[in-house]
Amino acid sequence: MENSKYFLIVNLIAGQGRCKEIFPLIKKELDRSGIEYDLHYTNEPEEATDVARMGIESGFTHIVAVGGDGTVNEVTNGVVGTEAILAVIPAGTGNDFIRMTGIPSDYRQAVRLLTHGRERSIDLGRIDDQRYFVNALGIGIDAQVAQDVLKMERMRGAVAYLYAAVKEVFKFKAFSVRLEGSDWSEEKECISLGFANGKYCGGGFKLAPLAQIDDGKIDVAAIGDFPVLERLIRLPQARKGKHLKLSRVSYHQDVKVSLSSSDKLIAHIDGEPYRLPKGGFSVSVAPSALRVVTS
Repeated sequence: MENSKYFLIVNLIAGQGRCKEIFPLIKKELDRSGIEYDLHYTNEPEEATDVARMGIESGFTHIVAVGGDGTVNEVTNGVVGTEAILAVIPAGTGNDFIRMTGIPSDYRQAVRLLTHGRERSIDLGRIDDQRYFVNALGIGIDAQVAQDVLKMERMRGAVAYLYAAVKEVFKFKAFSVRLEGSDWSEEKECISLGFANGKYCGGGFKLAPLAQIDDGKIDVAAIGDFPVLERLIRLPQARKGKHLKLSRVSYHQDVKVSLSSSDKLIAHIDGEPYRLPKGGFSVSVAPSALRVVTS
């Protein structure tokens, strides 16, 4: 891409250390390609957001997130609202964002995509007009699973997510919520509630199988409680996106949804633990809010 300037934001702890292992290979591939770039290694949570803004102020046209979905989220929150373009070299655990955008999982192909890919505008989800997400805001068992995975040292990727999910099937307690959309409302006991921009979360789970990242809508998937043994049956269905016809599952598509609850809610945003605003909040879509390099 002519006149492009690339700024890499590298999260070496992404993917439980996987990024640190493969980044020397990524750097070698970048140097071999002849791409001119600068880079910054992050050390603190949410540092990548400020670093992305710094890169944009310095005149870089492409901000490249090197890490997992959490890194992509932080970089996105620095890029949104600017003329800069997001690019991704995946090196994380779940890597759900690349499943929706056609970005290769192989770092060599991802590096090549920087100069041979195409630009595409995608939607973002937004919490109370403040924090953006690329994949999903998840509340409940999937958020607990995300926290469990972060604590694992020996397992990675989809295997880690699946192991944690099966464990939480036996432990997790349901929570109560009230949801209000444009022309609908619902009160529900849930084990999982997802506000999705794209189909995937949690390392390939199709929690919102009808979601599209460019349809101008947020998909809301609310999974009611099941007995423990039935949870074991329903979990594989949710992973494959075949849970929408279940009687205890509700599904909505809307531009803005409000939530209130008297229970303590555990949440994740793009796979990273997230503290929800107190006293309820809203989730809305930000249409075509981000430009990204895709295949």
